[in-house]
Amino acid sequence: MRSYIKNIISILSQTERKKLGLYIFLDIIISIADTAFLAFLLFVVHFYIQPEGTTRYNFLPSWLHDNDSLFLVSSLVILFSIKNLAGFLIYRAECKFIGHVATRLSQAKLLQYLDGKFEDYVNTDSSVHIRRICFQPFEFCQYILSGILQIFTQLFLITLTIIAILLFNAKLFLLLICILLPPVVIVFYFIKKRLTATKLQMQSSNERSFQYVLDALKGYVEGNIYNRTDFFLQRFITHRRRFSKYLFDSLSMQNMPSRVIEIFAVTGLFMLIVIAKWSGNNNSSAFIIIGAFMAAAYKIIPGIVKVINLTGQIKAYEISVEDLSWVGHERKTINEKSRADAIDSIIFRDISFYHAELPVLNNFDLSISKGELVGISGRSGRGKTTILNLLLGFLAPQKGQILVNGIVMENESLKKYWPLISYVRQQPFLIHDTILKNITLDETGYDMDKLEFALKISGLDDFISSLPEKLEKVITENGKNISGGQQQRIALARALYKDAVVILLDEPFNELDEASEIILLEHFRKLAETGRLVIMITHDTRSLSYCHKIISLNEQ
Repeated sequence: MRSYIKNIISILSQTERKKLGLYIFLDIIISIADTAFLAFLLFVVHFYIQPEGTTRYNFLPSWLHDNDSLFLVSSLVILFSIKNLAGFLIYRAECKFIGHVATRLSQAKLLQYLDGKFEDYVNTDSSVHIRRICFQPFEFCQYILSGILQIFTQLFLITLTIIAILLFNAKLFLLLICILLPPVVIVFYFIKKRLTATKLQMQSSNERSFQYVLDALKGYVEGNIYNRTDFFLQRFITHRRRFSKYLFDSLSMQNMPSRVIEIFAVTGLFMLIVIAKWSGNNNSSAFIIIGAFMAAAYKIIPGIVKVINLTGQIKAYEISVEDLSWVGHERKTINEKSRADAIDSIIFRDISFYHAELPVLNNFDLSISKGELVGISGRSGRGKTTILNLLLGFLAPQKGQILVNGIVMENESLKKYWPLISYVRQQPFLIHDTILKNITLDETGYDMDKLEFALKISGLDDFISSLPEKLEKVITENGKNISGGQQQRIALARALYKDAVVILLDEPFNELDEASEIILLEHFRKLAETGRLVIMITHDTRSLSYCHKIISLNEQ
């Protein structure tokens, strides 16, 4: 448990740890104030219901001895209001703190993904990343961080109550231990065992249901055309039902501790009354002890129940702690001094790359210099896109060397050249936003001259002129509301707008008409001749005819 708490604390930044300690302290103060004000309330009630002429409270000033005075009850109302306002403000501050931590962790998880390995992007399902980025940080904060705050407060109050019982009657404390400890241990063990069995099932079924709902959303056309809507529906609902079953089973267990412990508490009361009657002890002291037992039991029981439920809740979501415990508090960025400012040549020397133990590239050599438009062709599966991924540092060769400007590059070192490279993928990447932001990928502003040039060369200018919204036209998810050709033009405009030193094109014109393709081919050839370096993957012989150099992977 100690290492578990340590892992939770390690997730927080230094400032957040200090705030957590402060809020635990303030919660304890408010809880003590709640108890003290309850005693004050009872005192005030007793003060005002005393008949005239009975014994006064000698410790009060003489001017307060008159129970016709409203000063005491007025003070109670004012102080209660101040206390409750303070409690609300503290709770609101805690909620803001927990929300801030959750947002920071979501940001950190997204940065971790964006700065992470290419293999995670390729091999890990989007549903897993969605859960880790959007849901896991909030699960951690709502169920674990908030739970830790409450557990510390409840444990303090339970300890305070136990000390009071010990001072009042040590035998009564022993009786409470004998009666309440067994059910607490049994219930805690049972809940822990059940939650351990269900937590992995919850995570697995939740991730799988996210995966299948994403498939269903993307498969609207195929589901209807192939009459397979039931296939998508059943895949999703099977795992969603399983997740719901495990989730609500775990929630239902939270009601059990209070029921079990209350039965034992009432049994303890029964035993006290039987003992008092059996021993013939019917005086007031026996009933004072019975009253003290009930007061203590009903003060301790809610605290114990809350601690058990919160502990079970934390146990159910401990996977969040494991996944978040190594999230950094700051983003790792490329050192400005290490950023490259030019790419004059690229050499692949004796490169071999295997996928699933099958050779994709075998002893492959390539030499490219600035001023060249290089075409790469080959049958499907021959490694054309793999070459681009190796050059970008997304993949690492099993054998051979990659040289940039004559210097051998490690896989990680290639990333410093990213600011100099544009990349148009075979499947255009689009965001659910305006055409402008799809091209610039920027919230802060744009260069109008560069934008107009990119729109003209890509052929987007006529399309945008025909739109009422112009550049503010919103592209829906995956570009569903525009044609494949316009999607490709936006991707090309993005590459042209960046004005990069190296331009990588992967089947960039397969959705375009012949006239548009020729305009772009002529432009990229001229770009190369001005000192840029352009690499183009294509099967099209017309496109290859514009290249200064052609590399056929069919001959490898």
